[in-house]
Amino acid sequence: MMSSPWRTRQFRVAAALLIAAILGASAGTIAQAEGSAPAWSTYDDEIAQANKDKANKEKRARDLEHALAETDQAIANATIRLTELNERLPIVQEEYRLAQERYDAALLQQSIVAAKLEAARSEDAALTEQIDADDAKIDELRDVLAEIARAEYQGSREDASLSIFFGAQTSDEFVDDYAYRETTSRVQSNTLAQMEELAAVNRNRKARQEAVREYIEELKVQADALVVEAQQAKDAAEAKKLEVETLLAEAEELKAYLESQRDAYVAQQKELEAAQAALKAELEALWKKKLEEEAVNGTGSLVKGFLSPPTSVPYITSSYGWRIHPIFGYGRLHAGTDFRAYCGTPILAAADGQVEWATYRYGFGNQVMLDHGVVSGKVLFTSYNHFSSFAVSTGQNVKRGQVVGYSGTTGTSTACHLHFEVYVNGSTVDPMKYVADW
Repeated sequence: MMSSPWRTRQFRVAAALLIAAILGASAGTIAQAEGSAPAWSTYDDEIAQANKDKANKEKRARDLEHALAETDQAIANATIRLTELNERLPIVQEEYRLAQERYDAALLQQSIVAAKLEAARSEDAALTEQIDADDAKIDELRDVLAEIARAEYQGSREDASLSIFFGAQTSDEFVDDYAYRETTSRVQSNTLAQMEELAAVNRNRKARQEAVREYIEELKVQADALVVEAQQAKDAAEAKKLEVETLLAEAEELKAYLESQRDAYVAQQKELEAAQAALKAELEALWKKKLEEEAVNGTGSLVKGFLSPPTSVPYITSSYGWRIHPIFGYGRLHAGTDFRAYCGTPILAAADGQVEWATYRYGFGNQVMLDHGVVSGKVLFTSYNHFSSFAVSTGQNVKRGQVVGYSGTTGTSTACHLHFEVYVNGSTVDPMKYVADW
């Protein structure tokens, strides 16, 4: 015969509670025996782990935001939210499981207390029945004693012992009268003994009954408290269940939305790639022409440190390299380095040069392209993108560290930042190969 899921769950909860209690007691004993560190060390470790988890989560969130920096805002927001949900769901599901276990444990404890209360009440009723029955027997015996006393009183003389002898008419009367009196005395004595025994038993029963009734009152208090605890646990479990269902529903909606936007996203990325290719082709024509026009190399060597950081407080948020969309799986080269630059932050020229253009370009937004001439036999350009406004104009000569514009989020961008690119002979390279450390 198969056991019901409810009883199986009750057994698991009870077993878990028992094992936890045993392990807890054992752990405490071992800790005392080995002279382990105080509990505060555990709390410190937990706090440190929590802080570490928080930092990791914040880093993942930043990385995701930067990975989507060149994505349509609505798609980026949906992707970020779906990622958050995917991280949150297992936590909420575990919270729901624990809340349901707590509710099951409360129900189990309720059933245990209810069984104890029923047993105690049954014992109280049985004791009441036994006490009443023995009290009735004592009353009957008391009536017997009263009847004996009444009979003796009615037949008594001033000298009962002599009257038996002198009052008897015959020897047979004497013997019968004596035997009657002896029998009455024994009955009276036995009845008194039986009454005392029953009274003693009932006194013990009443003491036991008093203890049982005190226990019943304690169980009633426990039962009332468990009703409240079970209701709270039920409410908590239902709230967590609702949260899980809400998160799942939202996740499904986001998945459906993102799936509907897949084609639009891919089209956008291809447009960005086309814009990057067009820019590359334009710069290739420029650098070839520049090499033909310049008879000698420019000043300096194109090595690490030739370029200065393009912000006064450099902080890289996304590096040069391939990016894979976390939902669509589409890959595209991130052809520059992103620097943190809050809206309106001054952006600085990475080296002396001339403004090739300061204009709006698809995908890049407001862009400044600086021509740094020929360095070590190679033509060097740097570009600064997503500006909110320009500080220079086409053809203007600039010095290293001069403000060329102000950060913004124009073009394909989800937040204010600087997208910084370096071109060597018309092709992008990792900017950090030439930007000085700070």
